Amino acid sequence: MTTELEIGLYIFMLAGFLGYHVITRVPPLLHTPLMSATNAIAGISLVGSLVVAGADYGTLSTVLGFIAVTCSSTNVVGGFLITDRMLKMFKTAKDQTAQRRRFQFDPKMLLALPVLVVSMLVLLYWSEELRRDAPHFFRDVLPTQALQYFYILSAALFILGLKGLSSPKYARKGMFLAEFGMLMAVVGTLFHHEIITYKWIIIGFLIGSIIGGTMGLRIPMTAVPQRTALSHSLGALAACLVGISEYFRHHGELSKVTMTALGFEVVIGGLTFTGSLMAAAKLQGLLPGHPITYKGQNVFNLSLLAVIVGSLIYLIVMPTAGMLFYIMVSLAFVFGLLLVIPIGAADMPVVIALLNSYGGLADASMGFVLMNKIQIITGSLDGTSGFLLSLLMCRAMNRSAMNVLFGAFGKIEKEEGGPAAEAKGTVQSIAPEEMAVLIDGIRSVIIVPGYGMAVAQAQHGVAELAKLLTKRGIDVKYAIHPVAGRMPGHMNVLLAEANVPYDQLHEMEQINPYFVEADMALVVGANDVTNPAAKYNKNSPLYGMPILEVERAKSIVVLKRSLRPGFSGVENELYYNPKCMMLFGDAKESLNKLFAALKS
Repeated sequence: MTTELEIGLYIFMLAGFLGYHVITRVPPLLHTPLMSATNAIAGISLVGSLVVAGADYGTLSTVLGFIAVTCSSTNVVGGFLITDRMLKMFKTAKDQTAQRRRFQFDPKMLLALPVLVVSMLVLLYWSEELRRDAPHFFRDVLPTQALQYFYILSAALFILGLKGLSSPKYARKGMFLAEFGMLMAVVGTLFHHEIITYKWIIIGFLIGSIIGGTMGLRIPMTAVPQRTALSHSLGALAACLVGISEYFRHHGELSKVTMTALGFEVVIGGLTFTGSLMAAAKLQGLLPGHPITYKGQNVFNLSLLAVIVGSLIYLIVMPTAGMLFYIMVSLAFVFGLLLVIPIGAADMPVVIALLNSYGGLADASMGFVLMNKIQIITGSLDGTSGFLLSLLMCRAMNRSAMNVLFGAFGKIEKEEGGPAAEAKGTVQSIAPEEMAVLIDGIRSVIIVPGYGMAVAQAQHGVAELAKLLTKRGIDVKYAIHPVAGRMPGHMNVLLAEANVPYDQLHEMEQINPYFVEADMALVVGANDVTNPAAKYNKNSPLYGMPILEVERAKSIVVLKRSLRPGFSGVENELYYNPKCMMLFGDAKESLNKLFAALKS
């Protein structure tokens, strides 16, 4: 006879296989919304959190469940809101010019979802008297039927929602399905027979919805990477807290299979929580963006990991070793800190994607502990998406995941310049007035945005310049490198926010053949992704990394604050190219000066 564990494993593998085929069809254009959407779906940890917070498992479990509900609801509400904000911005040039009078969906309307859930919670809270009067219906018939059909429906809607992300045209509609699926899962869980009170569930859900709603509606698109990392940390913390509650509730008297899943849940949840906080701090500038290393780091980290793995193996054999369990959880939190600290901020696209995958695995592990099929499915989908995106980012940088993760192993050192820093040529500068004259003689331009554009918040200026050039009859294209920014697809979102039609955005493989025909390549804040040394200098840390071939354009203008190298510490040889001119200064200010020069 097939056991519950075997069924769960079958579901996990099939969901992962299905997720692979669905997610591989998501274009790079929508990778940032994909990350945000799967992050919101990972808030399915709310399902387990609701039961722990509402059941009578003891004071400690109730407190842990309350915190988990708050964290998970923050993820769900905030994640879906900001995903809708992003998807609403992706339009073609035809969409932008068309005058459509049909009903326009306001993302603020998504706040109706937590209102509906809270209303349901309040109704159930005040209907406890009725439940006692009709115990058979409310505690036996209704919970069983609701959970079965609501979970089946929500799983189908999640998959259809991710399927919608295969095209910007249907992405928003897909996300509406996923949002409705989450609502079905939450409402179904409210009928769980072990929930006896909704007091702490209501409070936690209200707090989380307010925090998540504020983040989803207020955070600027330039801060999406750190918001995503912060959401990863909250989802992972919820999974970890539910795992701790389950261990405490059973006093360690668990089967080997359950202890294995629970161990993975708390370890992966713990290291993802602190690791994501470190990633968010680096992206926000609260911690240095460069790798932070110390002597003996490699040995210490590997030893710590070995102790955690050894503790987990011992607990599987002897689950009642309670003190060792809590030590293992504490070490997992510490390991998350040490895992991300030696990784540079420029490697965050890979790190965020991997942390997303870890969060999904923590949710799937919770599903095995609670034998909740919907959590196994969504955890597998989330883990698959994060893993695939991390591999894509590594390939785009020509680096291995081990090199990125364990920065101390593959740390890229700055090139030694030698005596007097061996001159490579002369750097030419250009003034906004001179560039205005140069623009008068061109017929085609390719704009190359980078992280510097995000820092300067110059995406609106770039879009205005493109419109001005288009009015002058100049052909404008955008070249997007896979790792330009701090998370997959970040440049696409910023340009979409500035009303740049997504059909003008071209991936690296598509745009590279056009550089040789372009009269000008305009580089806005991009550095290492345009360095020609990656193609021919075998001694360069960038060697082998696919780049945007801007050096093939007839003329090159770079908007940059200084000649300071990028994350690799390598000077960009493009700046010494005789065809290259540097417009020094903040990109936003430089573009404003250029507009004034063009108008005059």
